[in-house]
Amino acid sequence: MKLITLPAHHYAAGWKTEGAIKELAEVNELGRRYAELPLASAEKEGILLELCQCFHPYVMKYLVMICRGHVPTRMSNTLAMRINKDIKHFLLYFLPRGQDLNWHTMNRIVKHFHLAFKGMDTEEIYDILMAMLVATIKSYDPGYIDKVKKLVKVIDHELLKRRKFTFADINRYVDFDCDRHIRLLGRVGVLCSEAPRPA
Repeated sequence: MKLITLPAHHYAAGWKTEGAIKELAEVNELGRRYAELPLASAEKEGILLELCQCFHPYVMKYLVMICRGHVPTRMSNTLAMRINKDIKHFLLYFLPRGQDLNWHTMNRIVKHFHLAFKGMDTEEIYDILMAMLVATIKSYDPGYIDKVKKLVKVIDHELLKRRKFTFADINRYVDFDCDRHIRLLGRVGVLCSEAPRPA
């Protein structure tokens, strides 16, 4: 069984894992400030480090789940209340079609996570999880919901009479690159894509 503690020389070895480091509103504000600062800003790197420290307990929870093969739980009288909501949502991505998410299926899923990190040390696994977190933080857009609403308004008013339109058609009406937002509408079934014609 792998150790689930980070070695003393690791950059996150001294980071706090117990209790809330910051309130949710404060973390959201940090994320907003990070997204709005210019790329070359020194302050941006400091905020990124602070955000990584805020999410360190979550990264450790997933690290334990990968290394130990156990569903993380907390003290509660009922089994359903012992498992965090974010863990349930995460495990649904790995649930075979047609099965229900229950204690048995959750444990079976979690016992296979270590195979994705075969031969890696605990600190290597932590670094991969942290790199994924950093990539997620860097792609955070506080105006995402407003942009999707603006995009829907353009489709409803400007392009309503057209059966087909392209990304470029929509980009003419908005002041941002709408590719991410259109793909979201496609994933939730609002729009559907048409296969490109052969050249």
